[in-house]
This record gives sequence, C-alpha cells and structure tokens, in this order.
Amino acid sequence: MKPSRTLPLALLTGLLLAACGASPDRQAPNVDLQATLTGTAVNLRATVSDNVGVTLVEFYRGTEKIGEDREAPYTATDTVTSAQNGALAYRAVARDAAGNLGEDTATVNVDIDAAPTVSVSTSSTALTRDTSVTVRANTQDDRGIAKVEFYLDGQLVFTDTQAPYETTLPFTFRQNGVRTIRVVAYDTAGQTAEATQLVTVALDPGEDNDVLERATLINIGEGVNARIAGVARDRDYYRFNAQAGDRLRLTVRTRSGLFPQSTLDPYVEILMPDGRTVLERDDDSGEEYDADIRFNAPQAGTYYVMVTSFDIYDDETATDDDLNNQYRIELERR
Repeated sequence: MKPSRTLPLALLTGLLLAACGASPDRQAPNVDLQATLTGTAVNLRATVSDNVGVTLVEFYRGTEKIGEDREAPYTATDTVTSAQNGALAYRAVARDAAGNLGEDTATVNVDIDAAPTVSVSTSSTALTRDTSVTVRANTQDDRGIAKVEFYLDGQLVFTDTQAPYETTLPFTFRQNGVRTIRVVAYDTAGQTAEATQLVTVALDPGEDNDVLERATLINIGEGVNARIAGVARDRDYYRFNAQAGDRLRLTVRTRSGLFPQSTLDPYVEILMPDGRTVLERDDDSGEEYDADIRFNAPQAGTYYVMVTSFDIYDDETATDDDLNNQYRIELERR
C-alpha cells in the first residue's frame, strides 16, 4: 500500500488561485507511458507531470479500463493470454485538479505459447463382437505436438510421437465392463491437454461360436457366462461329450442367477451328435425366464447346445441385440 501524502504545494497553490479568481488552469498533464511484458503480465507505468497537480491516472487496454491509480508512481498490471497474441495497445489518461486530461499510448507484442487441445474418438464405444478398438487423438497446437500418451484404466499403454496419433487396443472377455480410455497430448513446451472416452466391453467367452462348427466346449460340471448380443440374430453353440446313459441337467439362468438385470428370455435346444436332431428343447421351465432341461444321453458322443433369444426363435424376422442379454449356462450330473 502506498503511504498517504499531503497535497503537493503546487496543487494547493492552484486551488487557492482558482478560489481567488486567478486565471483558470488550462494546461494538460504531460504523460509518458511505459509497457513491458513479463510472461503473461503486462506491467504499465505512467510518468506524469503537471503545473498544478495530478489527481487520477486511468489505464486502458484498447477501450477497456483495466485499472487506475491516484498516487505516484502510477502503475497497473494486466494479464494476457495466447488469445491476445499480436500487437496490444495500452493507454494512460491523466487528470489534473482542473479537469485537464493528458494521455499517452504504448504497444506490446504478445507472443504466448498456447496450450494444446485434444479430443479422443474410438472405432466403437461398445464391444460385443470385435475384440479390439482403434483410438485416435485429434490434437491442435500453435507450435506443434511433441507426443500423445494413451492410457487404459489409468495405465500407460502406448506413446505416439507422429501424426496421426492413434493406437489399437485389444480386449478379451476378462476385461468385460466399462473401461476408461484417456489420451494426454504434450506440446513442444511441455504443456498438456487430455480427453477421455468410456468403452463398454461385453464379449462372450466363447465367441465366435455362432455356428455349430465353432461350438464352445463345456465340460460336465462347468459353467460359462455369456450373452446374446453382437449381431442382430445371435445364436451361441456349445458342445459337450457324454456317455450312453449319462443323467444330466442343463440350465440357462438369467434373472434368477448372476444377472438380475438381464433382459434375455432364453430359448435352448440340445442336439444329438449328428448336430441336427433335437433331443430336448426348453423355453422357461425354470425360475423367471430360466431354461432347465433334465435328460439322459441315449448314446455316447458329442452333443450340442444352442442358446438364443425366444424372440429370435419365435419370429424369423425379429432381432434382439441388447447388451443386457446376459446368461449363465451350466451342465451337471444329476
């Protein structure tokens, strides 16, 4: 804080002369404005002289007032950004006791390195069939990008130093859930910007098992979590080995099991080793929408199971591709 001061003798004299009817003061203050740029701060200093005395100095950037000072030294500070790069004009206006105005201008050349900008795009935001996603970072910077880092769930997985800045991330069913992809762009000055994208991974452990020839093996006593999704009319095929006379139980659980929010109403068929003859079929003999089939194997061999949505089974034009079409299939002895 500047120390308080008494009115200068010249100012007091001017006021007394005006009060006594002397000639009015018509001399404007003399102003010399200096402007210096340090980092993002513009420091303004006005040196002012007047025959009577100065009462106020106002500082402007263009037409916008940015500050004022009533005591010498007359100063003000302005903060600038890269958006103001280029020639920037300042003005100081001094007022004396008689209301006379004097002014001076100064210009600084602003050249601030802007921080980069970045956005992220992915080839898909929900993986039900594809097992990888391509991630691209879209960046801009006034001086240039040094590198872009790619993170998956907080872990650095790739660094790219040349445009286009992109990478391909592989996924398996073990990563099912919502995953966070983050990109961080660095400019040549080390300034950063980042963006994130969420990707839902919902892969079936047995995919691609939508045809009999690629049926997923399920052993007696095992269970598999899966879903009817990824294509408009998905079917999942499984295979198991049995001996003649094996007493078995096959269940497909949805809402009553691990997935209370499941939207799947399952339809299940057990096929003989020829892959065509239906041994058993079931829609909803279990709890809720569950399928529950108890059967005896009539011969030794490899049997097949087909799981789909009842809507798909019941209507040859229907589609059912909801990510929440989750189920668990289990095969056990009874």
